[in-house]
Amino acid sequence: MSLRKLAIRVLIVPFTACVALAGVLIAAQPSQAVPQNQPVPLTQSVAPHVPSGAVRVGTLSPGAKLSIEVTLNIPDQARLTAFLNGLTDPQSPLYQQFLQPGQFGPRFGPSPAQVAAVENALRSAGLSPGAVSANRLAIPVTATAAAIEHAFGITLDSYRLRGGRLTYANAAAPKVPAAIAPLVQGVLGLDDLYPEQHLDSRSSSAAPTSPMTSRRSTSSAGSAPAASSSGPQPCAAASGGGFNLTAKFIAGLYGVNLLYDVNDLGKGARIGVLELEPNLRSDIAAYKACYKISTKVNYLKVDGGVKAGAGAGEAALDIEMVAGLAPKSTVDVYQAPNTQTGFYDDFKKFVTSDVDKVLSVSWGSCEINTAVATMKAQESLFEQANAQNQTIFAAAGDEGSTSCYNPSATTPNDTLSALSPAISPYVIGVGGTSFGGSSGTEQVVWNDSGISLGSGAGGGGVSTFWCMPSYQHQTRVPGVINALSQRDASGSCKTKYYRESPDVSALADPVYGYAVYYDGSWVGIGGTSAATPVWASIAALTRTSPWCTAYRSKGATLPQNLYRAIDRYHSYVYGRTPQVVRDITSGNNDYTDSGYTGGLYPATKGYDMASGLGTPMVSGLSGNDWYVYLAGLTQVLCHQTATRLKKVKVSRVVPNSGKAGKKIKVTVHGTGFLPFAYADKAEIISGRKVLASVYAFCSTTACRVTLPAESAGTVQIRIYASSLWPSRLARADRFTYKRK
Repeated sequence: MSLRKLAIRVLIVPFTACVALAGVLIAAQPSQAVPQNQPVPLTQSVAPHVPSGAVRVGTLSPGAKLSIEVTLNIPDQARLTAFLNGLTDPQSPLYQQFLQPGQFGPRFGPSPAQVAAVENALRSAGLSPGAVSANRLAIPVTATAAAIEHAFGITLDSYRLRGGRLTYANAAAPKVPAAIAPLVQGVLGLDDLYPEQHLDSRSSSAAPTSPMTSRRSTSSAGSAPAASSSGPQPCAAASGGGFNLTAKFIAGLYGVNLLYDVNDLGKGARIGVLELEPNLRSDIAAYKACYKISTKVNYLKVDGGVKAGAGAGEAALDIEMVAGLAPKSTVDVYQAPNTQTGFYDDFKKFVTSDVDKVLSVSWGSCEINTAVATMKAQESLFEQANAQNQTIFAAAGDEGSTSCYNPSATTPNDTLSALSPAISPYVIGVGGTSFGGSSGTEQVVWNDSGISLGSGAGGGGVSTFWCMPSYQHQTRVPGVINALSQRDASGSCKTKYYRESPDVSALADPVYGYAVYYDGSWVGIGGTSAATPVWASIAALTRTSPWCTAYRSKGATLPQNLYRAIDRYHSYVYGRTPQVVRDITSGNNDYTDSGYTGGLYPATKGYDMASGLGTPMVSGLSGNDWYVYLAGLTQVLCHQTATRLKKVKVSRVVPNSGKAGKKIKVTVHGTGFLPFAYADKAEIISGRKVLASVYAFCSTTACRVTLPAESAGTVQIRIYASSLWPSRLARADRFTYKRK
């Protein structure tokens, strides 16, 4: 698709979504002249686009049983949006007032009377609605195709797709009585044309016979800061799999190992992984045995769960990456069939249960093939998750900026499209990186175009539906607004632009591949679905870290706070030594195998639609080593969402004098100190000169400091809680070295 054609689509298609974000219902609005019992079409559930090459073979069998979901509108979207904005705004009275389980429905969902009106209309149409969801946003219905056609005034046609798969789809938008049309968001499950795609990717060959060979041979564990011996250690079988990357390597690459050094292995964290396929429990057991870990894994059946088997490797990859990086966490696996309603119900189970505070999603479909009703229904769930302090990470795709391209198809598809749900405003989209550059160790955008050894490229691009959320519109983050950003000509978007993806990235190139135990053996798997559980694990470890624990942080890993942190500390992030996130400035995500060669999304300084904000730097980096004291991603996110210990202050020094020329132990009293080893430092200052910098060993109110031997005179003691938050110099922090 040409850029001009893309621009035309971007200007036209998103109008209805942006209106919805402003709080106006999109469902068919009956005029005063329309009788309340007259059927009107639901414009968000229009007939889907049938894939090229599909052949209609008749109508769906009348007796075919279908499970559909009637989803309901949030009555006051503007009120909910204002609430979500206030949750992460320190100036708002709503700041950090997250909802507790069970509160969302009564507060923001339809009223019981409105729900009852929809249920009664469904019964009058001959259907038997199931129990409304706890958030009052979905009513399940199971019925025959004939009953559904009669109830909604539609025909369900049957198609044979290229490749032979039989599918069905509604031939027109479903209709509901005008009286309830403003209440109904859409009807899910009226077609099965576009099942969700798992986003794991693998090398097509193990032989080093391509231009990727140099990258593979020059990149090793030595290209990253050395991993600590304190975290999970892989067995020889996992670490000896050629170029497959272990959890230990990933921990060292992103500074996760420093969390292990302060005894943060995820204890108390619950991490959800969303799956639409099975996995072998014996595979997970073998992986855990290899790493000598005992991560608890629970399987939650949604809509009956999935069939038994090994699956395609996606579920094994997701579960094992989380277990390997956060070994003391609990992993909850949400397993549903790969249908519109199954995918939706997996999300619904996650948010209505509100047990897991982080979710990893490695499934998706290109945005322009995703029904408006589906995206809107999912977004309501994502908003609920955000309101409950739950963070969702979703893979941004493995086909670069052309997420509609199917590598197994016989014809290319160069249509530009981001991936859903990674493009959704309240989801953190995760793109992909690799190693490259002149040294072979530089982090670059993952792009294996035209290379037989690899497969795919990191996803990203501009939404054709969603407005850019206010939290992403951070003007001090370089690149968020750029020449490739798409303006909203309709004036419906408050930020004036459309949503951009991905938000962040991590290693995804299958040429290296994560070491995964799948179907009885070790294999290497990559893709953005490998990068996504890495970020989810880091988020969970951040939440359980000593920093977030000491600060009693709330909402540290939400997308609003991620962008706020980069904006607030932009000079630190983009300084001479990168910190918090590593900016990716090389490569692009043109996956030329799709036929697209426009070069639209190159990596640039700051944010870009090939790598987002960059890859995680969990701890602070100095030279080639991670340090607990230096502020990294975890420290920054925890500190800015702190509910206590926000400011460091020295109130007195005991003793406040001693003999010159000798080391002296003192206790520095005050507030805001971090109560664990190597997180605090003391600077000994004379005038404007720093005489020494030593570690301080602190509780939250007192630090033990050994002062160096100095000549007679008065000095001041400044305490740093991590590297970014010092006490202000004052009379109370003085210490006097006295002559003998």
